[in-house]
Amino acid sequence: MWGIILLILLCGAPFVLIRWRETSTTQELLGTQGRHISINGNQVAIYDQGSGPAIVLLHGFGGWQATWYRVQPALQAAGYRTIGIDAIGAGASSRSRNQNDYTTEAQARNVLAVLDALGIDNATLLGHSYGGRIALQTAILAPERVNRIIGLAPESLAKERPPIAKIVTIPVFGYALAFWSTAPALTGAGLKAVSKRPDWVVSRQTEYARSVRVQGHLAGQICQSSAPKDGIKPVPAFYKTITCPVFLIWGDGDPVFAVSTGTTLVENMPNAHLAVIPNTGHVPHEESFDETIAFMHQALSQ
Repeated sequence: MWGIILLILLCGAPFVLIRWRETSTTQELLGTQGRHISINGNQVAIYDQGSGPAIVLLHGFGGWQATWYRVQPALQAAGYRTIGIDAIGAGASSRSRNQNDYTTEAQARNVLAVLDALGIDNATLLGHSYGGRIALQTAILAPERVNRIIGLAPESLAKERPPIAKIVTIPVFGYALAFWSTAPALTGAGLKAVSKRPDWVVSRQTEYARSVRVQGHLAGQICQSSAPKDGIKPVPAFYKTITCPVFLIWGDGDPVFAVSTGTTLVENMPNAHLAVIPNTGHVPHEESFDETIAFMHQALSQ
Protein backbone atom coordinates (compact mmCIF):
# COMPACT_ATOMS: atom_id res chain seq x y z
CA MET A 1 0.00 0.00 0.00
CA TRP A 2 2.68 2.48 1.08
CA GLY A 3 4.83 1.44 -1.86
CA ILE A 4 2.04 2.30 -4.28
CA ILE A 5 1.51 5.66 -2.60
CA LEU A 6 5.24 6.40 -2.80
CA LEU A 7 5.31 5.45 -6.49
CA ILE A 8 2.36 7.75 -7.20
CA LEU A 9 4.09 10.61 -5.40
CA LEU A 10 7.38 10.04 -7.21
CA CYS A 11 5.64 9.96 -10.58
CA GLY A 12 3.21 12.79 -9.90
CA ALA A 13 5.34 15.27 -7.99
CA PRO A 14 7.58 16.26 -10.94
CA PHE A 15 4.60 17.73 -12.81
CA VAL A 16 4.20 20.18 -9.92
CA LEU A 17 7.80 20.66 -8.83
CA ILE A 18 9.10 21.47 -12.31
CA ARG A 19 7.85 25.05 -12.02
CA TRP A 20 10.10 25.60 -8.99
CA ARG A 21 13.11 24.07 -10.71
CA GLU A 22 12.94 25.76 -14.10
CA THR A 23 12.97 29.40 -13.08
CA SER A 24 15.62 30.85 -15.40
CA THR A 25 15.36 32.08 -18.97
CA THR A 26 17.90 31.50 -21.70
CA GLN A 27 18.57 35.25 -21.74
CA GLU A 28 19.40 35.24 -18.03
CA LEU A 29 21.79 32.33 -18.50
CA LEU A 30 23.37 33.99 -21.52
CA GLY A 31 24.41 37.02 -19.47
CA THR A 32 26.55 39.73 -20.98
CA GLN A 33 29.30 37.52 -22.42
CA GLY A 34 27.26 36.02 -25.25
CA ARG A 35 24.50 36.72 -27.73
CA HIS A 36 21.79 34.87 -29.59
CA ILE A 37 21.68 34.08 -33.31
CA SER A 38 18.33 33.06 -34.79
CA ILE A 39 18.63 29.82 -36.78
CA ASN A 40 15.61 27.94 -38.15
CA GLY A 41 13.31 29.42 -35.53
CA ASN A 42 15.66 28.67 -32.62
CA GLN A 43 17.88 30.97 -30.61
CA VAL A 44 21.43 29.64 -30.65
CA ALA A 45 23.71 31.06 -27.95
CA ILE A 46 27.25 31.96 -29.01
CA TYR A 47 30.18 33.34 -27.04
CA ASP A 48 32.46 35.08 -29.53
CA GLN A 49 35.64 36.41 -27.95
CA GLY A 50 39.21 37.24 -28.90
CA SER A 51 40.80 37.71 -32.31
CA GLY A 52 42.82 35.62 -34.71
CA PRO A 53 42.14 32.25 -36.37
CA ALA A 54 38.73 30.93 -35.34
CA ILE A 55 38.18 27.98 -33.02
CA VAL A 56 34.62 26.78 -32.44
CA LEU A 57 34.03 25.18 -29.03
CA LEU A 58 31.33 22.49 -28.79
CA HIS A 59 30.41 21.18 -25.33
CA GLY A 60 29.38 17.65 -24.40
CA PHE A 61 26.00 16.25 -23.36
CA GLY A 62 24.93 17.78 -20.06
CA GLY A 63 27.37 20.63 -20.49
CA TRP A 64 27.22 24.16 -21.86
CA GLN A 65 29.50 27.17 -22.22
CA ALA A 66 30.55 26.83 -18.57
CA THR A 67 32.69 23.81 -19.45
CA TRP A 68 35.14 26.08 -21.32
CA TYR A 69 35.71 28.60 -18.52
CA ARG A 70 39.47 27.90 -18.47
CA VAL A 71 39.98 26.72 -22.05
CA GLN A 72 38.49 29.76 -23.79
CA PRO A 73 40.69 32.43 -22.17
CA ALA A 74 43.77 30.24 -22.57
CA LEU A 75 43.19 29.92 -26.31
CA GLN A 76 42.49 33.64 -26.63
CA ALA A 77 45.76 34.41 -24.87
CA ALA A 78 47.49 32.24 -27.48
CA GLY A 79 46.09 34.42 -30.27
CA TYR A 80 42.86 32.70 -31.27
CA ARG A 81 39.29 33.84 -31.71
CA THR A 82 37.11 31.46 -29.72
CA ILE A 83 33.43 30.91 -30.51
CA GLY A 84 31.56 28.83 -27.97
CA ILE A 85 28.21 27.46 -29.12
CA ASP A 86 25.50 26.06 -26.84
CA ALA A 87 23.78 23.17 -28.58
CA ILE A 88 20.00 23.24 -29.00
CA GLY A 89 18.54 21.95 -25.73
CA ALA A 90 21.47 23.12 -23.61
CA GLY A 91 22.89 26.23 -22.01
CA ALA A 92 21.36 29.46 -23.24
CA SER A 93 20.08 28.03 -26.52
CA SER A 94 16.45 27.18 -27.27
CA ARG A 95 14.71 24.16 -25.73
CA SER A 96 13.08 23.05 -28.95
CA ARG A 97 10.06 20.73 -29.03
CA ASN A 98 10.92 19.62 -32.57
CA GLN A 99 12.71 16.26 -32.68
CA ASN A 100 14.45 17.17 -35.94
CA ASP A 101 16.36 19.93 -34.14
CA TYR A 102 18.18 17.34 -32.01
CA THR A 103 19.82 15.15 -34.62
CA THR A 104 23.59 15.40 -34.84
CA GLU A 105 23.13 16.67 -38.39
CA ALA A 106 20.88 19.52 -37.25
CA GLN A 107 23.35 20.54 -34.54
CA ALA A 108 26.18 20.47 -37.08
CA ARG A 109 24.20 22.60 -39.53
CA ASN A 110 23.74 25.11 -36.71
CA VAL A 111 27.53 25.30 -36.45
CA LEU A 112 27.76 26.04 -40.16
CA ALA A 113 24.99 28.64 -39.85
CA VAL A 114 26.91 30.36 -37.03
CA LEU A 115 30.04 30.47 -39.19
CA ASP A 116 27.96 31.97 -42.00
CA ALA A 117 26.45 34.58 -39.69
CA LEU A 118 29.91 35.59 -38.48
CA GLY A 119 31.41 35.65 -41.98
CA ILE A 120 33.90 32.87 -41.22
CA ASP A 121 34.85 30.64 -44.14
CA ASN A 122 36.54 27.90 -42.13
CA ALA A 123 37.58 27.15 -38.58
CA THR A 124 39.10 24.65 -36.19
CA LEU A 125 36.46 22.67 -34.28
CA LEU A 126 37.09 21.74 -30.65
CA GLY A 127 34.50 19.32 -29.31
CA HIS A 128 34.06 17.38 -26.08
CA SER A 129 32.10 14.11 -26.02
CA TYR A 130 28.80 14.79 -27.84
CA GLY A 131 30.31 18.07 -29.04
CA GLY A 132 33.07 15.99 -30.63
CA ARG A 133 30.42 14.05 -32.53
CA ILE A 134 28.96 17.35 -33.77
CA ALA A 135 32.45 18.39 -34.89
CA LEU A 136 32.91 15.13 -36.82
CA GLN A 137 29.44 15.51 -38.37
CA THR A 138 30.26 19.07 -39.46
CA ALA A 139 33.41 17.87 -41.22
CA ILE A 140 31.44 15.11 -42.94
CA LEU A 141 28.81 17.55 -44.21
CA ALA A 142 31.12 20.43 -45.14
CA PRO A 143 34.79 19.37 -45.21
CA GLU A 144 35.86 22.65 -46.81
CA ARG A 145 34.72 24.55 -43.69
CA VAL A 146 36.83 22.58 -41.18
CA ASN A 147 40.58 23.16 -40.87
CA ARG A 148 41.13 20.59 -38.13
CA ILE A 149 39.28 18.87 -35.32
CA ILE A 150 40.43 18.62 -31.73
CA GLY A 151 38.29 15.98 -30.07
CA LEU A 152 38.17 15.47 -26.32
CA ALA A 153 36.90 11.88 -25.97
CA PRO A 154 34.41 12.41 -28.81
CA GLU A 155 31.30 10.28 -29.06
CA SER A 156 31.76 8.71 -32.46
CA LEU A 157 30.86 5.04 -32.82
CA ALA A 158 27.39 4.81 -31.23
CA LYS A 159 24.61 4.23 -33.76
CA GLU A 160 21.64 4.76 -31.46
CA ARG A 161 20.74 6.70 -28.34
CA PRO A 162 21.34 4.88 -25.02
CA PRO A 163 18.61 2.53 -23.72
CA ILE A 164 17.52 5.01 -21.05
CA ALA A 165 16.41 7.34 -23.84
CA LYS A 166 13.62 4.93 -24.75
CA ILE A 167 12.51 4.66 -21.13
CA VAL A 168 12.34 8.44 -20.78
CA THR A 169 9.74 8.61 -23.55
CA ILE A 170 7.25 6.44 -21.59
CA PRO A 171 4.31 8.68 -20.55
CA VAL A 172 4.31 9.79 -16.88
CA PHE A 173 6.97 7.30 -15.68
CA GLY A 174 9.50 8.53 -18.23
CA TYR A 175 8.84 12.15 -17.32
CA ALA A 176 9.36 11.35 -13.64
CA LEU A 177 12.55 9.42 -14.35
CA ALA A 178 13.92 12.30 -16.42
CA PHE A 179 12.98 14.79 -13.69
CA TRP A 180 14.66 12.96 -10.83
CA SER A 181 17.73 11.85 -12.78
CA THR A 182 18.48 15.41 -13.94
CA ALA A 183 17.97 17.02 -10.54
CA PRO A 184 20.47 19.88 -10.05
CA ALA A 185 21.43 18.35 -6.71
CA LEU A 186 22.75 15.30 -8.56
CA THR A 187 24.93 17.25 -10.98
CA GLY A 188 27.98 16.91 -8.77
CA ALA A 189 27.51 13.18 -8.34
CA GLY A 190 27.20 12.76 -12.10
CA LEU A 191 30.38 14.72 -12.80
CA LYS A 192 32.29 12.78 -10.16
CA ALA A 193 31.10 9.49 -11.65
CA VAL A 194 32.78 10.26 -14.99
CA SER A 195 35.98 11.71 -13.52
CA LYS A 196 39.15 10.04 -12.29
CA ARG A 197 40.29 13.29 -10.66
CA PRO A 198 37.03 14.59 -9.15
CA ASP A 199 38.48 17.38 -7.00
CA TRP A 200 37.41 19.97 -9.57
CA VAL A 201 33.72 19.12 -9.22
CA VAL A 202 33.00 20.87 -5.91
CA SER A 203 33.81 24.32 -7.26
CA ARG A 204 32.12 23.80 -10.63
CA GLN A 205 28.94 21.76 -10.04
CA THR A 206 26.69 24.75 -9.36
CA GLU A 207 27.68 26.39 -12.65
CA TYR A 208 27.10 23.20 -14.61
CA ALA A 209 23.65 22.80 -13.01
CA ARG A 210 22.47 26.25 -14.11
CA SER A 211 21.54 24.88 -17.54
CA VAL A 212 19.06 22.44 -15.96
CA ARG A 213 17.15 25.34 -14.39
CA VAL A 214 16.22 26.94 -17.72
CA GLN A 215 12.52 26.97 -18.52
CA GLY A 216 11.53 24.09 -20.78
CA HIS A 217 14.74 22.16 -20.16
CA LEU A 218 13.17 18.89 -19.10
CA ALA A 219 10.69 18.89 -21.99
CA GLY A 220 13.59 19.53 -24.35
CA GLN A 221 15.57 16.62 -22.92
CA ILE A 222 12.63 14.27 -23.37
CA CYS A 223 12.16 15.48 -26.93
CA GLN A 224 15.85 14.87 -27.63
CA SER A 225 15.59 11.35 -26.20
CA SER A 226 13.03 10.41 -28.83
CA ALA A 227 14.81 12.15 -31.73
CA PRO A 228 16.74 10.32 -34.46
CA LYS A 229 20.44 10.05 -33.64
CA ASP A 230 22.11 11.32 -36.81
CA GLY A 231 20.92 12.26 -40.28
CA ILE A 232 21.62 11.58 -43.93
CA LYS A 233 25.30 10.84 -43.25
CA PRO A 234 25.57 9.09 -39.87
CA VAL A 235 28.87 9.69 -38.09
CA PRO A 236 29.69 6.00 -37.49
CA ALA A 237 29.26 5.24 -41.19
CA PHE A 238 31.16 8.24 -42.56
CA TYR A 239 33.92 9.18 -40.10
CA LYS A 240 36.49 7.40 -42.28
CA THR A 241 35.85 10.03 -44.97
CA ILE A 242 37.16 12.88 -42.79
CA THR A 243 40.48 13.95 -44.27
CA CYS A 244 41.34 17.04 -42.20
CA PRO A 245 43.75 16.57 -39.28
CA VAL A 246 41.97 15.10 -36.26
CA PHE A 247 43.70 15.34 -32.89
CA LEU A 248 42.15 13.18 -30.18
CA ILE A 249 42.76 13.77 -26.47
CA TRP A 250 41.61 10.98 -24.16
CA GLY A 251 41.78 10.14 -20.49
CA ASP A 252 43.13 6.64 -19.90
CA GLY A 253 40.39 6.00 -17.32
CA ASP A 254 37.43 7.37 -19.28
CA PRO A 255 34.35 5.43 -18.05
CA VAL A 256 32.04 6.82 -20.74
CA PHE A 257 33.98 6.19 -23.95
CA ALA A 258 36.97 3.94 -23.39
CA VAL A 259 40.30 5.04 -24.79
CA SER A 260 40.11 2.05 -27.12
CA THR A 261 37.55 4.11 -29.06
CA GLY A 262 40.31 6.61 -29.77
CA THR A 263 42.56 3.80 -30.96
CA THR A 264 39.83 2.61 -33.33
CA LEU A 265 39.43 6.10 -34.76
CA VAL A 266 43.16 6.49 -35.34
CA GLU A 267 43.33 3.12 -37.07
CA ASN A 268 40.45 3.98 -39.39
CA MET A 269 40.74 7.69 -40.10
CA PRO A 270 43.26 8.91 -42.69
CA ASN A 271 44.76 11.74 -40.64
CA ALA A 272 44.06 11.13 -36.95
CA HIS A 273 46.37 11.29 -33.94
CA LEU A 274 45.79 10.26 -30.31
CA ALA A 275 47.18 11.67 -27.07
CA VAL A 276 46.35 9.85 -23.83
CA ILE A 277 46.41 11.57 -20.44
CA PRO A 278 47.04 9.27 -17.45
CA ASN A 279 44.76 9.13 -14.39
CA THR A 280 42.06 11.09 -16.21
CA GLY A 281 38.41 10.36 -16.93
CA HIS A 282 35.87 11.76 -19.36
CA VAL A 283 36.41 15.49 -18.74
CA PRO A 284 40.13 16.02 -19.43
CA HIS A 285 39.89 19.80 -19.81
CA GLU A 286 38.55 20.02 -16.25
CA GLU A 287 40.42 17.14 -14.60
CA SER A 288 43.82 17.61 -16.24
CA PHE A 289 43.75 21.13 -17.62
CA ASP A 290 47.50 21.72 -17.98
CA GLU A 291 48.10 18.50 -19.89
CA THR A 292 45.02 19.02 -22.05
CA ILE A 293 45.79 22.60 -23.02
CA ALA A 294 49.38 21.59 -23.86
CA PHE A 295 48.07 18.96 -26.27
CA MET A 296 45.68 21.53 -27.75
CA HIS A 297 48.53 23.92 -28.44
CA GLN A 298 50.48 21.06 -30.01
CA ALA A 299 47.54 20.24 -32.27
CA LEU A 300 47.10 23.87 -33.26
CA SER A 301 50.76 24.23 -34.19
CA GLN A 302 50.57 21.46 -36.79
